[in-house]
Amino acid sequence: MLTAALLIVAGAGPAGAHVEVRESDPPAAGEVGIGIEEIEIRFLSMDPDEPVAVVVVDSRGVDRVDGEVSVDRDLVTVPVQPLEAGEHRVEWTAFSTDGDGVSQGTYVFTVVDSGGTGFGLWLLWIVALGIPAAIFLRPGARKKKT
Repeated sequence: MLTAALLIVAGAGPAGAHVEVRESDPPAAGEVGIGIEEIEIRFLSMDPDEPVAVVVVDSRGVDRVDGEVSVDRDLVTVPVQPLEAGEHRVEWTAFSTDGDGVSQGTYVFTVVDSGGTGFGLWLLWIVALGIPAAIFLRPGARKKKT
C-alpha cells in the first residue's frame, strides 16, 4: 500500500502554474476613498509579453476603464474614470509564464464617500478642541482661592 501511494505521488508531476493576484491597490474586498483614477494589480506567474485584459465595472454595470492597460513585468496599471461611491468589480484575464494557458479572475472593492475630508473636518476639530482649551486656558481659570 505504501508503494502504491508513492507511485501516485511520484507520477503526479508538477502542477501547472496559474496566474494569481498577489496584491492590488485598491485591495480585494477593501475600501478606498472617492476619486481614485488608477488601479494596480501585481500578479504571480503572469507572462508580461502576452496581452492582459482588465475590466472595472461600477455598481451600475458600467465599465470604468479609461485608456490603455500598461504592463511592467508583474505589475498591471489600469487607468479608470474617477470612481464614485459603491462596489466595483475587477475582472482580469492573463496568460501564465509556463504556457499553461489563460487564467481569469474577479475581485471586488468598495469606494466610500468619507464625507469628512476637507474644510468641514478641520472646522469640527477646531471647535471640538478649541472650546475646552479656551475654557481651561481663560484668564483666571486656574487661580487659587485664598
